[in-house]
Amino acid sequence: MFGFIAPSTTADKKAKVKIVHSDKLKQSKEIGDNVKLLIGNVQLKHENTIMFCDSAYFYGDSSYVEAFHDIHIIQNDSIHLYGDFLTYYGNTGIAKVRDNVRIEKKDILLTTEFLDFDRIRNVGYYFNKGKVVTGKNVLESIKGYYYPDRSEVVFKDSVVGTNPKYEILSDTLIYNTVSEISGILGPTYIVGDSNLIYSEDGYYDTKLDIGQLQLNGYIQTKGQILRGDTIYYDRNKGLGEVFSNMELEDTVNNMILKGDYGYYNELTEYAFATKRAEMLQVYSGDTLFMHADTLEAVPLPQDSSRLLKAYHGVKFFRKDMQGRCDSMVFDFRDSVNTFYQNPVIWVQGNQMTAQEIKLYSKNQVLNKAVLLNSAFIVAPEDSIHFNQIKGKDMTGYIRNNQIYKIDVDGNGQTVYYPKDNEYVIGVNRAESSNLTIELEGRSITGIKMRVDPKGNINPPYILPEEQVRLKGFMWLEDLRPKTRTDIFKELNMPENIQYENVYRDYKFSDIEENE
Repeated sequence: MFGFIAPSTTADKKAKVKIVHSDKLKQSKEIGDNVKLLIGNVQLKHENTIMFCDSAYFYGDSSYVEAFHDIHIIQNDSIHLYGDFLTYYGNTGIAKVRDNVRIEKKDILLTTEFLDFDRIRNVGYYFNKGKVVTGKNVLESIKGYYYPDRSEVVFKDSVVGTNPKYEILSDTLIYNTVSEISGILGPTYIVGDSNLIYSEDGYYDTKLDIGQLQLNGYIQTKGQILRGDTIYYDRNKGLGEVFSNMELEDTVNNMILKGDYGYYNELTEYAFATKRAEMLQVYSGDTLFMHADTLEAVPLPQDSSRLLKAYHGVKFFRKDMQGRCDSMVFDFRDSVNTFYQNPVIWVQGNQMTAQEIKLYSKNQVLNKAVLLNSAFIVAPEDSIHFNQIKGKDMTGYIRNNQIYKIDVDGNGQTVYYPKDNEYVIGVNRAESSNLTIELEGRSITGIKMRVDPKGNINPPYILPEEQVRLKGFMWLEDLRPKTRTDIFKELNMPENIQYENVYRDYKFSDIEENE
């Protein structure tokens, strides 16, 4: 695409530099053999190039010229080159201009102290700092190449571009002075008041404020970092759209959204991820990994907060908690996680199911679980015995990631296995409209029955299975995600857990209104 410009090796032997005008002309041995000294309003011409200066030494045989003061070169009637000192090689078309150098064209002003201009290739090269002003953009670098025919400048080494909205810092940049598009060819930062953009390949349109980041690109705002293989960015809309390996890191809430496609709006703070979507949430040094078909972060401007929505095929894994459901909403306002449509949650060996489950956290620590409609908790006592709690609604209180108390509201039923040391000594069934159950580990240590209590205890192993399994009992251990990669496994729920409930055809807009 570009490279360092070496002097042309093609000799132009036919066309010579011509003297058009000079107020005075001197020629002597002191000046040199075949050397003319031109003084005053000097004008020279070489093909389609005209040169003006105050004075010059003209070397006739070699078409070599040294010119001084008020240098003005006109190339193709469109490019104007100025400086204080010029050496011009007519045979190669190389003009070396020094001191107070500037190139002017209708779409650009280039200034430097050292410039070599190849008239044949129509390219200028500066090598000891230069500055280009075009439109509202000012770009500077140590080295640079200006291609007037292409309206293009290649900036190399310590590139700094300034604009009323941002600053560009780069290693290598190609800039088109007509379209005002910057081509990114190396590590490049675009620093604005509200964000930082980085990429090592791609482009940025400084006129339309859109760009594409194609290598190691990211966009960093006050609390978010958006990464991806390819990022399309629209500054006016605040939109960053990611194709392949999208990752949005929320540095305030210690959360990361991932997907093979997604976008983030830095103005509205709305985020979307799909195609192998995943959410990572850090809790007190541990990380929760969640997968769903689609993930959304929905801002709530009136509360300076947001909702995180996951829907269709939700599965999550954390070392001390796992779960699955159809859809989930996390409300950052009160740290409440609500699971919809056939949720199953495992907490330290306790399996919880209901038509809807809410998990409450305080200081990023789980402290309460509320199970609504058809609530059921199962905990294995050993390989063949299962403690069970069932009711209309339940509230489980959690301490150190262990359920230590459960309140059952409506149609409360329990089956549990008392132990003497390590041995099961019986099976206890109890029923009451309202129950409070105390637990230690996964073992029931006490039950308070408040309304219409009923209960019995039987020796172990003598009751048939249907009498030690509450109606609706299911042990779904095979569906539990046991590693972070299990959240991507496709496992179907058994048909008999497909509740007919009011949440089957819910809309997220309805949920948001009810929150």
